[in-house]
Amino acid sequence: MERNLFVSALPKTKLDAVDSLGVYIFTNIQLVDYDLNSSSAQNRWIRDFSDNLSNTAKSDLKLLRTIFAHGVILRDFYIKKNSNLTMNWDAFIDWWKQLDKSAMMELIIDGIKETIDYYYKYLPRMPIVEEVMQEVCLDEKQLQDPENRKKAVKAVLFSWSVSAEEADNIAEDYDNVAYIKESIIRLLHSFWSAGLERQWEEKQEKLATWVRQQKSLLEKTYRTNGEAIFEITGLYPDTTELENINRAEFITFIPVSNMERLLSFIQFDKHVYLMFDPQVETGGNKEKLADYYAAFEGLGDKTRLQIIDLLAENKEMFAQQMIQQLKLKQSTVSRHLNQLQQSNLVTVHQEGNAKYFSLNRDALQKVAESFHSFLNRERRGEKK
Repeated sequence: MERNLFVSALPKTKLDAVDSLGVYIFTNIQLVDYDLNSSSAQNRWIRDFSDNLSNTAKSDLKLLRTIFAHGVILRDFYIKKNSNLTMNWDAFIDWWKQLDKSAMMELIIDGIKETIDYYYKYLPRMPIVEEVMQEVCLDEKQLQDPENRKKAVKAVLFSWSVSAEEADNIAEDYDNVAYIKESIIRLLHSFWSAGLERQWEEKQEKLATWVRQQKSLLEKTYRTNGEAIFEITGLYPDTTELENINRAEFITFIPVSNMERLLSFIQFDKHVYLMFDPQVETGGNKEKLADYYAAFEGLGDKTRLQIIDLLAENKEMFAQQMIQQLKLKQSTVSRHLNQLQQSNLVTVHQEGNAKYFSLNRDALQKVAESFHSFLNRERRGEKK
């Protein structure tokens, strides 16, 4: 058996938070595109906004959504190319207007490569895509060639189930770099004037307040970046990319309204940018309530409640026992046990190679007491 005398530790991560109009706009474009093209539920503001969006905006979004992945590639390109994400609307739109042909070509090639990479990683193979890709070279220099790039664009479109006739037309549009730039700028203007400007003006102070409120949490030391994300946002990233996130050396939190319980992130080298919908407390109970966010999140899942119930009955168990009783995959139980640990609702000790889990009764007692506190405050309010 190999014996490692030294094991590297995860890096100490620097945490930061900014409110960014540009990221706000692109993330909401992504939410609207989801709403227009799927049956998944969105919040009411997004649904109403989508219903009232102009036909021109919907046409531009239809052109841009595939190569730029709902607008995500546009947002990520903006983040990657900017040291200042806090520019106002005039500076933001001017930045896009000033992009030259070379930068636009880089953006389009980024979109092609990212979406093809997504196809190979996550989607079932499609014969029409595979056929076109036999004639495509994804080397960055080769994608500068118009014919190679046009075929690559078609492959991307086919991976989105775009018809052959429509794919030919869209591929022609992407051969005109200036037209794609005009479409992006027109889309941004459409979303801004259709309601994002008004909402940004209403929400900006709330977002800035959240950034100010997080100073103490951003300065804390956490065991993992997943734990930091959970404590700061109240949400735990349910993603296979968590290991990469834990190895990041920088995390920038960017609050965005309308995301509700969704998280979105992009990672460049060792820097993660994480977008989420913040919950801003305005009363004197902010610090008190923050003590319970992690616990409430830990309790907010059927499987985790089943694990807590098992541990209440058996006092102490190791993971395989729970896997057998719950009839779930090992990876599923391990993920939920990890979140229960992050929430401080279970404790673990190791004997040999076995880890034994038990309830953290003190933490659960505090949760119970918090509900009593809420009820007492309600009664006091009734008396008033």
